[in-house]
Amino acid sequence: MASAPDAKARRLWIDPRFVIGIVLIAASVTGVCLLLAAQNRTVEVYVARDTLVLGDHVTADDLAVAKVRVPASDRYLAVGRMPGSAVVLRTVSKGELVPVSAVGDTAREGLTSVVVTASGPLAASITTGSVVDVWAARSASDKDYEPPVVLAADATVVSVVKDDSLVTDRGSVSVEVRVRSSRVASVLQAIADGRALSVVPAGPDDDAEAADDVSSGESSTASTPAPSGGAGNAPDGVSDRGAGNGAGGTK
Repeated sequence: MASAPDAKARRLWIDPRFVIGIVLIAASVTGVCLLLAAQNRTVEVYVARDTLVLGDHVTADDLAVAKVRVPASDRYLAVGRMPGSAVVLRTVSKGELVPVSAVGDTAREGLTSVVVTASGPLAASITTGSVVDVWAARSASDKDYEPPVVLAADATVVSVVKDDSLVTDRGSVSVEVRVRSSRVASVLQAIADGRALSVVPAGPDDDAEAADDVSSGESSTASTPAPSGGAGNAPDGVSDRGAGNGAGGTK
């Protein structure tokens, strides 16, 4: 017959495998809880109240605040990280989280806003923040125009104002665009000369340097009559994209 101490020892004995199982379960639960807590941790970042256009100066008061999870927070501008003299480096649509790369201390190049009146309707895709090209065509006669040239490539639309008043025969469209400072004089000269201006969406293959050749193109086309054929009659210096597409040109 077993003694009382031996029976008590058997009752207190615990299988080590049971202890290991309990420890593993506890570690798994703790790890899952920590992982979920880390993934659900959020950081406050800035959101555009309105569309931000290239060259705009912004402050924290111009932006709203939203919360995003920590893994995505590195891509967006966090509250408290706004540069002192923040300038928008690319268009940020209304309601979009502001990327860190979209805001900097200074603009990449000098930009100036000018207002042009389009001679025809705008494409439906042109809105605030759109990247466009400004074209101009000089009048060759009462009805004909010389081939158009690019005045300002890759300009950014700041605002679009439509004038539907009864004073004019048809509603005109004024577009405020932000262009490189080096192109402002050419745009203003075209407006003063009464040339037909067009604002069109910039294509992916647009050559920004085409605008730099406008001066030479204008001088060579000043005495050239309206084209009667296709693109092959375009004078030297005129962008290939505009050759033969003059507003109202004869076919």
